[in-house]
Amino acid sequence: MRSPRWGTAGATLIAAALAVSACGSGSGSNAAGGAYGTGGYGAGGYGSSSTTGAGTMAQTTALKTESTGAGTVLASSSGMTLYYYSHDKPGSGKSACSGSCASAWPPLTGTVQAPAGVKLPGPIGTITRQGGVHQVTVNGYPMYTYSGDRSPGQASGNNASGAWHVISVSGGKPSSGGLLKVEMTSAGKVLANPHGMTVYYYGADKPGSGTSACTGSCAKAWPAVVAPVRLPAGLMLPGPLGVIVRPNGVRQVTVNGYPLYRYAGDKAPGQASGNGAGGEWHVIKL
Repeated sequence: MRSPRWGTAGATLIAAALAVSACGSGSGSNAAGGAYGTGGYGAGGYGSSSTTGAGTMAQTTALKTESTGAGTVLASSSGMTLYYYSHDKPGSGKSACSGSCASAWPPLTGTVQAPAGVKLPGPIGTITRQGGVHQVTVNGYPMYTYSGDRSPGQASGNNASGAWHVISVSGGKPSSGGLLKVEMTSAGKVLANPHGMTVYYYGADKPGSGTSACTGSCAKAWPAVVAPVRLPAGLMLPGPLGVIVRPNGVRQVTVNGYPLYRYAGDKAPGQASGNGAGGEWHVIKL
């Protein structure tokens, strides 16, 4: 390193503040925001469905939990962060997001079940969208992914226009953390997060201080790498792994006392476009 509770059942919804458009791209955030609500399924409630599309039988897949800049959130079976839309009316059997909105916020479809050991704030069900597509609901709210999220662990749509929110969860199997990776980039061989995204340290941070100098708009452009993580066998770092707790409760990984970050400008593993930004942001070369 170079020197210098939504609803019941015990799950809590924490929506992190993020100033992005409801149907546009966004960036990660660490601040707390919106609330899920407690609406139920209504008189004509929905039960679990074993169909998808226009009634075709489908295999049930398990939802997941993912560590993100907004905390531990509910995710699709492929690991993509799930969102609810506050303009939807839980239990109405309808979605308020269609057309271009549904292009930016694709509905979660198929047949799903809760992650192992995770208590959701309400039952899983479905609504039927125009065209006969069955959209998954949780506690009566339709579920969506966000087109601005490119890989698991991202939650860049959180609090978009104050209307889109992640579903924070607790419980599940104890995790030893995602495995950090090594990636080849234009800056050389560097440390990357468990999803392969290059990680950075910030020259303005004071190692060992237990705090981060990157907050507000900075934290949107440079989301925290969230604990827990673990090292691949044989990988030597310039210092020990550690954790700091950010003001909103997010546990951020440190190396040699420096908090670690991703860069919103990197869209895929192998990119390191934030290296040298402002003379302050640096990759961790291996």
